[in-house]
Amino acid sequence: MKKMNRKDRNLLAENLRHYVSGQITNFEFIDNTGLLDSSEDESVREFCKDFWNAYSDLKEHLNVGKHKITSENEIVVKRFILFLKSELEYEWKSEQRNFIKEIYNLLTLNFPVNKTKNAIEKNKLGEKEFWPFFKEEDYKNEILNPKYLSKNVCH
Repeated sequence: MKKMNRKDRNLLAENLRHYVSGQITNFEFIDNTGLLDSSEDESVREFCKDFWNAYSDLKEHLNVGKHKITSENEIVVKRFILFLKSELEYEWKSEQRNFIKEIYNLLTLNFPVNKTKNAIEKNKLGEKEFWPFFKEEDYKNEILNPKYLSKNVCH
């Protein structure tokens, strides 16, 4: 059984919100979430590994102007925040890391690397357009019951 870690999910969700909205810099995001790549929560680990490719870590910046993440990545981040605030288990299979491919991408400045898309393609049973949700139904249920806007939920 996969383990869900509410503390790690909340920490990542808050910092993603703050980074995407331009409240914290990329370096502050890294400082605040740096240890989450070893979280016991697979969803947290997977997203940390993939989100690193969506922004530059060479120079400190806010998520604005030339440093702003793509609108496609922003949509995924917002959907992921919604997932992190849910009580759902992460049902996707993890992608095996390919270090040769990662070194090639670094050397050729292939930025950003979309490992998430590759991992999604390997999961034939899930509905990839709703990742990290596994099913459209789960995604729609969370949209209808957002945790950040609910007065009844203390996450």
